Amino acid sequence: MKVKSLRFDCRQVLVNARVRHAAMLASAGLVFAAAPGVNTAQAQEAPATERADTALTEVLVTARRREESAQEVPIAITALGGDELENRHITSLENVQVAVPEFSISQSSGRPNSPVYGLRGIRPTESVYGQDPTVAVYFADVVVSPAEGTNLGLYDLASLQVLKGPQGTLFGRNTTGGALLMTPKRPGKDFGADFMLGYGNFGRNETQLGLDMPVADNFAVRLSGRTINSDGYQKNVADGVMYRSKLGGESTRSVRLSLVWNIIDSIENYTIFNYDNKDTNGRGTVLQAINRNGPPAGASVRCYDGPLHPNNNGVPCSAGDNLPDYYAALARAQSRDIRDVESEMQQFDRIKTWGVVNTTTATLADALTLKGIGGYRYYESTSAYDIDASQIPGILTAEGGQDLDSASYEVQLLGSAFDDKFNWVTGVYWYYEDGTQTSAGRVLQGLSSNNPYIQEGAVHNNSYAAFVQGTYTFAQKWSLTAGARYTVDEKEMTITTRYPTACQMVDPITGVALPLANCAVTLSDTFSEPTGTLSLDYKLTDSILLYAASRYGYRSGGFNLRATSGAEYAPFNPETVTDLELGTKADWSIANWQMRSNVAVFHQWYNDIQRTVGISKANGTPGSAVTNAAKAKVFGVELQQTIAPTSNLSLQLNYAYTNPKYDEWTEKNLDLSTPTTTVLTDLTQTPFHFTPKHVATGSATYTVPLAKAGEELQFSVIASYRSGVWINPLQTSAAIKRTPQSVIPFLRQEEYTTVDLNAAWNGINGSALDLAVYVKNATDKDYAVGGIQLYESSYNSVSRFGMVTRAYAEPRTFGAQLRYKF
Repeated sequence: MKVKSLRFDCRQVLVNARVRHAAMLASAGLVFAAAPGVNTAQAQEAPATERADTALTEVLVTARRREESAQEVPIAITALGGDELENRHITSLENVQVAVPEFSISQSSGRPNSPVYGLRGIRPTESVYGQDPTVAVYFADVVVSPAEGTNLGLYDLASLQVLKGPQGTLFGRNTTGGALLMTPKRPGKDFGADFMLGYGNFGRNETQLGLDMPVADNFAVRLSGRTINSDGYQKNVADGVMYRSKLGGESTRSVRLSLVWNIIDSIENYTIFNYDNKDTNGRGTVLQAINRNGPPAGASVRCYDGPLHPNNNGVPCSAGDNLPDYYAALARAQSRDIRDVESEMQQFDRIKTWGVVNTTTATLADALTLKGIGGYRYYESTSAYDIDASQIPGILTAEGGQDLDSASYEVQLLGSAFDDKFNWVTGVYWYYEDGTQTSAGRVLQGLSSNNPYIQEGAVHNNSYAAFVQGTYTFAQKWSLTAGARYTVDEKEMTITTRYPTACQMVDPITGVALPLANCAVTLSDTFSEPTGTLSLDYKLTDSILLYAASRYGYRSGGFNLRATSGAEYAPFNPETVTDLELGTKADWSIANWQMRSNVAVFHQWYNDIQRTVGISKANGTPGSAVTNAAKAKVFGVELQQTIAPTSNLSLQLNYAYTNPKYDEWTEKNLDLSTPTTTVLTDLTQTPFHFTPKHVATGSATYTVPLAKAGEELQFSVIASYRSGVWINPLQTSAAIKRTPQSVIPFLRQEEYTTVDLNAAWNGINGSALDLAVYVKNATDKDYAVGGIQLYESSYNSVSRFGMVTRAYAEPRTFGAQLRYKF
């Protein structure tokens, strides 16, 4: 009933699954909370917070499932406290890569709600069901799946932690790149509130609320929420367009309810309910190039009028062939501002999520704690975008829908022994997801009656794991950490690709084409892997830590959602990363200048890399498969340097050098001149896409105390540099060599620098009012955040129609925010 209405009456089986999982989560939390024989002192678990005892901020993190200073954890980690997130106006994960240079984010198309995350050069080819992420996002210790919608939780946070390198021991979903931990603010013990009202250019207005309501001595509530409205920074200039004239805007509504109930002194029950709804009017892409190459001589092709296929063998063109107009669209795009785009269709990207997290903590003894962490999330989205980036109907369009139920439960037992010299945690974990991803669109409408195409994948996955990790201080300054995890992933996918009159699937055993009435293939497999971590650290002084760490992480195997036949059906195996990291974390000073120097040097062995590659089917038409295509090594150096000459001035430099190289990778293709011959192509020179070799961020923050208590002025400037990157994850070195030199610049984003400015007047005249103004991308730099590179969309086929488009980041934005806290 209520749940069913939120699900919009979709498949009853998923409605029942959601009710079942939500009920399981609630009952598990209550059963856990009622555990008998627990009557010792309550264990306190606070989220990561900031302490301003000195000019250097200490940030407390939970990277090892315990609260400890980030400077004492022997792994590379960047932690941003809630105040820093607000002061830097970090409202989305796109902004995080400015503060954490080695973190990268991109979008492959005009869908701003579909990000792809990477850390230290480890990133997936694309974001699609059936392929797990390389960087997992966690909210309140519960994984957020899929990546769509992760931006919606980035408000009212106590901290954001970025864990770099493979995570294969303590966190629920094994990842090869890293993890992002979002920790929301907990309910306070005293009544209080904070409210923000903001305005900016491009019609932006926003509000945010946080309200602490202690109901009783043992029960507290926090209500928080956010709204964002903006018109958009792009204009649709298509002739006679009937759809929204603006693109790049949004309407966001989010609400979160947090409850902390101290049932007895030794048992705490912490529950979070959240709901998010984001409606964007898409992001228009800009046409950059069109493939002018025709088919091989003598090939029998359907006529495409104009220069696209000059060798048409005398086949007459019909009146419906309008592709010459596409070259006119390219000329228009080249002559106008990149923020003026054209499209004949209504573009949008809409997402809705709701979920619950329950954490129950029971202190069994002075040094023994039992914890249960359960989560449930429902997500759905719909989108439509014009891939061809022109006002010509039906050249190439895409529409889609996704929904996913996910649930997890984790039981942890934490303890210490030998006078706190040995700290350990062990537990078991279960994760479940069930959902569908549908893609529909039109290709060369008017030239083919097989429109639209529909591609769909339904996933049903379970994951089980057991883990243990311990840290032993075996001498006054030496500590050894060791951990292990064993994971079993059960994957199942049902896939279909069909046109209105024909099924494109073949039977995986017989190879016979399937009928339209039964156009589906179900694939299943189980993957398992032991993973772990080992580190040794030495406290040179109380404020200088030296460490060496090695971790082994894996990313589960799966299936290709786009498979229709033969090799495309084959499951791909897990990919793995083994790393070796040497680092130091040091707080030191020269005279009155306080310094913090964190340095990490790492080497990663990246094996069985999952990559989407082009293949030739038995009938000679092109296809794609996800294979374990390569081995690579990644070397890198990371520096986080903070200098505080005074308590009022802070200077910071973050720098990352990342150098990935493939050791092995070959591609099999049919020789077009001899179709029965297979040729092998060396792809080891393929670049790691969206992985800049050099990234750096420098910032300066200066605070001026004023006469009234708590009143101050604060100014900051942040400059961020990223070296050039290739922006298409499907672009191999062989495809780059075949691409005309005139097109190569459109496949890359050259180096660029952005500048952000912030100013604030806090405690205005000694009151509870704060006023902040900001400018992001102050120099109005244009740079690409993704795009569609289909220049060789059908390389092994007689048809070679292709295009290149780019999606650009927001231009200069500015605004003001008024905050009231009491």
